[in-house]
Amino acid sequence: MNGSERPLVAIVCAVPLLGEALVGALEAMADCTVIPARQPELGGLLKSLHPEAIIVDDEQEAAVAATYARFAHVPVIQVSLRASKVQLFEDGVWAAPEEHDASPETIRNLVAGGIFARRARA
Repeated sequence: MNGSERPLVAIVCAVPLLGEALVGALEAMADCTVIPARQPELGGLLKSLHPEAIIVDDEQEAAVAATYARFAHVPVIQVSLRASKVQLFEDGVWAAPEEHDASPETIRNLVAGGIFARRARA
């Protein structure tokens, strides 16, 4: 992907309203595809889509996304709606970012940081 194309963000969610909120928060900077949680062969689907970032709201889906991300070198943001926190998987490890509330704006900022840092390294 060249720098002029809009990045693709895959949003894998069990809570459809979260997907809608994130699409709205990201629409100015990225194309989004919302994937309902518990899809068979999620790893293969991610490989076919080649997203530049992945957002998940489910622990099992986060594990699958992290496996894909290890090879694709893309950030994964796991959203815990119950705890209202996020975790960031980047460079092979899960971490709690400085901004760690689960607001759409915080998630947008994490996605932007991950995508643009990745593009700068390329």
